[in-house]
Amino acid sequence: MPTVFSAGGIEVRKLALGPYDNNCYVLLSKSTGESLIVDAPAEPEQVLAEVAGTQVKALLITHCHFDHILGYETLKKATKAPVWVHRSEAAKLSIPPEHHFEHGERIQFGAATLEALHVPGHTTGGTSLLWNEQLFSGDVLFPNGPGRTRNAKDLDQIIESITGKLFVLPDDTVVYPGHGDGTILGVEKQRFAQFSARPRDPDLHGDVSWV
Repeated sequence: MPTVFSAGGIEVRKLALGPYDNNCYVLLSKSTGESLIVDAPAEPEQVLAEVAGTQVKALLITHCHFDHILGYETLKKATKAPVWVHRSEAAKLSIPPEHHFEHGERIQFGAATLEALHVPGHTTGGTSLLWNEQLFSGDVLFPNGPGRTRNAKDLDQIIESITGKLFVLPDDTVVYPGHGDGTILGVEKQRFAQFSARPRDPDLHGDVSWV
């Protein structure tokens, strides 16, 4: 069963799917009968059940690691919805996308507007989606740390993305990540302050925790 919450006339349904506990978010506008899908993990039939009877306006892919696109082809063929992904990762999709995210791009959906934030580091095209004070962070920011990085250079880049593009948002912004539970941005700012106050191994990377 999905976790459901509502804000600003939009209902959001969070589904934890597949062997990697991926979060897929379905946004529903009751006033227009439209929906949006954020990411396309395994078990796409569960996503399709949530959007049944709606017009799927777009399929938004935060990044193209395999676990986030296992259900992509099924969702694309079933909904025929236009797909958005960052240009640097578009070639990883089995069916070419119609649109490429640019930083600051706005996607209109019913009475809501989502803003794309390019936040590389976990992947080259990592994109978070901001709607009012709700942030769908993909695999860039989790409770108590950033997404996994392959080397120290990537860790520097993801920290720059987080501090320069996400931590400038209001403290009460709610973060909905690509896996697991959510968090509050102000809490993560405090945790990061503890992390940044400590000496750091120059080769630090991988799964990093703020505290």
